[in-house]
Amino acid sequence: MNRLGVGRRGLALLAGCIALGGLVAATSYYLNQPRTLRLAVGPLGSEDARLAAAFVQGLNRDKASVRLRLVLTEGSADSARKIDAGEADLAILRPDIATPSTADTVLVTRRSYPFFITTKESAIGRIADLRGHKVGVVRAPSGNITLLKRVLAQYEVREEEVEIVGLGPDEVVSASKEKRIDAFFAINAIGSRTSNDGVRRLRSAWGEDPVLIPIREADALAAHHRAIEAGEIVRGALGGDPPRPAESLQTISITSRLFASQSLDDNLVGDLTKDILGLRLTLAAELPAIQALETPSTDKDAPLPVHSGAAAYIDGEQETFFDRYGDWFYISAMALSALGTGGAALLSRESANRRRRAMSGLDELLQLLAVIRSSEDEAELARLGREADLILTRVLGDYAKGDLDTAALAAYRIAIDQVGRAVAERQRALAEG
Repeated sequence: MNRLGVGRRGLALLAGCIALGGLVAATSYYLNQPRTLRLAVGPLGSEDARLAAAFVQGLNRDKASVRLRLVLTEGSADSARKIDAGEADLAILRPDIATPSTADTVLVTRRSYPFFITTKESAIGRIADLRGHKVGVVRAPSGNITLLKRVLAQYEVREEEVEIVGLGPDEVVSASKEKRIDAFFAINAIGSRTSNDGVRRLRSAWGEDPVLIPIREADALAAHHRAIEAGEIVRGALGGDPPRPAESLQTISITSRLFASQSLDDNLVGDLTKDILGLRLTLAAELPAIQALETPSTDKDAPLPVHSGAAAYIDGEQETFFDRYGDWFYISAMALSALGTGGAALLSRESANRRRRAMSGLDELLQLLAVIRSSEDEAELARLGREADLILTRVLGDYAKGDLDTAALAAYRIAIDQVGRAVAERQRALAEG
């Protein structure tokens, strides 16, 4: 193959490499564009909504690969409906109130340890002693009252045997002072400002340290309700000196969780899990409650299933970028190589055809030689000479376009010289004859 064909094949392979590099760059750019997911949470002003707003701001500020857009709801039940209806990709909710059927856990956003608070004067020492008394509970969300009823049912305390008093968050202390309640069912997260302040305010209202009543049959409750877990309030968790409680208190544990739709890509959910956990450091000063974020258990016997993408990240099994797309890059490279080779072959074939057409003038010159040597007319000889000149002009044009190399041009030069000598010899012969 001549140097022209080699050069064009090299150009084709170079074009293929450039195309592959462009494909890699375009794919990388597309895959690194942030993805925005819809997060259902509510009601407005709740702890879950404040945490979700912090997620949105933190991810935007960190330029994370996954961003969030809030979809405000009326509460956990409404959030679960949104994600099941496809109107949200994510939801923060309490699974003891509602659990979506098409979504799994990503992270535990908050853990609460419910317990009962009363006074020594009430003579209530255990949950069964609540019969005939008034038990206060914050009415919103409505799941609080449902949870209280489940705990009472575990101890065979029927609803008609107690008076459940629904309260607003600001009514707890006044209800205690006015003796409208004999005990209070607290559901706030241990260690939160709300929980500790509540205990201090009740202590102030009652004029003595409150009595904390444990929920000892937590394992039994967890066995009947998968959204309830056994837990423990450690000694001193509620502050004070002497510490409250004086000894670790057995109770139940309920969680708020970030759920992700099962239809979301595993790698996307894994990236979201990583990015949100990273916010524990960047947002700790602005929102101390974010320190309560925890990863869920990925054991197969966990009460609530974990999204496979979150589980892969938590267990250190998340795929890397090249694990995910390496096969596609390999296939693309092979395809581009095949295209480059095919293109080079086509160019080589076209180059050969053009060279063949350009070399056809050599046959024309050889035919002219035979005609010149037998010509009997000087005018005909002059015409044949001009025809040879035209062939030479065309040959020089093909050489300029790159269709002929120097070796081919040398062959033409010999042929043209032969034609010129043949014309001259024939002219002398005709002149002498």
